[in-house]
Amino acid sequence: MEYRQLGKSGLRVSKLCLGTMVGFTETNYSEVKKIIDYAIDSGINFIDTADCYGPSEETVGKALFEVGKRNKVVLATKFGWYMGQGPNDYGASLKHIIENCEASLKRLKTDYIDLYIIHVVDPNTPMEETLYALNKLIKDGKVRYIGTSKHPTYLILEGIFTSKKYGWPQFISEQPPYNILDRSIENELIPMAIKYGVGITPFFPLASGLLSGKYKIGQKIDQGRYAKANIDEGNIFTTKALTAVEKLLPLAQTKGITLAEFSLAWLMQKPGITSAIHGARTLDYLKSGLKACDINLTEEELKKVDEIVPPGTYVSSYYEDSILRPSRMFFSGEARKIKGTGAYIPLNNT
Repeated sequence: MEYRQLGKSGLRVSKLCLGTMVGFTETNYSEVKKIIDYAIDSGINFIDTADCYGPSEETVGKALFEVGKRNKVVLATKFGWYMGQGPNDYGASLKHIIENCEASLKRLKTDYIDLYIIHVVDPNTPMEETLYALNKLIKDGKVRYIGTSKHPTYLILEGIFTSKKYGWPQFISEQPPYNILDRSIENELIPMAIKYGVGITPFFPLASGLLSGKYKIGQKIDQGRYAKANIDEGNIFTTKALTAVEKLLPLAQTKGITLAEFSLAWLMQKPGITSAIHGARTLDYLKSGLKACDINLTEEELKKVDEIVPPGTYVSSYYEDSILRPSRMFFSGEARKIKGTGAYIPLNNT
């Protein structure tokens, strides 16, 4: 397993991160425990969860406690999403951060969080307040590093400059959507991250299943996120995306691997990428992800991918829909709950 520095920090993480958003439940606990144990034994030292992933924090914490390997992993969790109906049950305020961190520590059965991440943009709370709270948690020994998720470039930079002003710890990571079908972060986010020392740990590396190759134009399947979706009804499950998948499949087949493995290998080879978050809800999915860690794509293969989906472009709108559009609405005063996006926090009085 290859380990990489996470941003401008001394923290080293495996280039494949175990994502726990789907399938990490008490009902599925025996499989969860096997997955976590196998992942760590195979060299993965990076696990990502969140307070709002249902019972994920509890099951991850329980499994790490029972296998006795908490000290072998960099454990990341997130805050900011809705955790209740109250006016302070979401966001990045001092009150919510401190209270939510205590709750996450209990669920995770741990004394500290290695990487504490702002899950979504909170347009109401000043950056100074958020970073003051995170600095306090670090001083208290409850958090070691901090990062962001679904944040536009300018807000990450605001956080970095604010931390420098007050001498507080800086963001060392950003967690955006990134895959072959949406290469938008190559235009601005990745160059910024490289320049300012922010590690990129992308989610949706397989485009929420589109890069598994199971979806085909004109064919219906029984399982999967888009099994019952109508093509071109939204900005993700599109004709352009499935056309690109059809062109990508022969590249993987020629190499004797699955398209999912090809896509993960491609992502882990891209500049600025520290660790790809792989949502392995079964042991077989995990083994496939581990196989991708040993695959190197040639310059010719990378060039062919560029011809199918050129650098900086997209055929599925993950970044625009979950980051750019909500951000524009937040700060223009037009925001409401934006259903179907990856980031939404209502403005005051909405």
